[in-house]
Amino acid sequence: MKKWLFRVVVVGVLVALGFWGWRVFFPSQEELIHRRLGELAKAASFSSKEGLLATAWNASMLGEFFTPDVEVTVDVPGTQHTLSGRDELLQAAVSARSALGSLSIEFPDIKVVVAPSQDTAVVNLTARGKVAGQRESYVQELRMRMIKIKREWLVNRIETVRTLS
Repeated sequence: MKKWLFRVVVVGVLVALGFWGWRVFFPSQEELIHRRLGELAKAASFSSKEGLLATAWNASMLGEFFTPDVEVTVDVPGTQHTLSGRDELLQAAVSARSALGSLSIEFPDIKVVVAPSQDTAVVNLTARGKVAGQRESYVQELRMRMIKIKREWLVNRIETVRTLS
């Protein structure tokens, strides 16, 4: 009886390890997009302690998350901004880094819908930005279109989701 119980436990552990290994080495496209957006939030965030070279370098690293023909249409308090292309987006990122002391960005609510072809996805998310020295966070509902190029998910389009208020 003890041999039988031991074998069942060993088989159960092996099945659990196999399942865990499969999930780690072959994550779903949704999990890959969640990770990528976490990296994007981290790359877009910055502190006031960055030097000029670090600011330029980190802003250029932000470009790796977007397609060259990215289109961004977002509502910022008071105005709507439209950016076309990675270069224009990077210029806006550098301007924001110089205008703001620090910025912390996070995406607390991400919903991913991957197309059946597994090469495009629509992501609805909440973006929360916190600027140093301000009590309130700026919260924005966004819709992103992401494209899988080679093995990386890149943002192709960002737009503000108009909510009822």
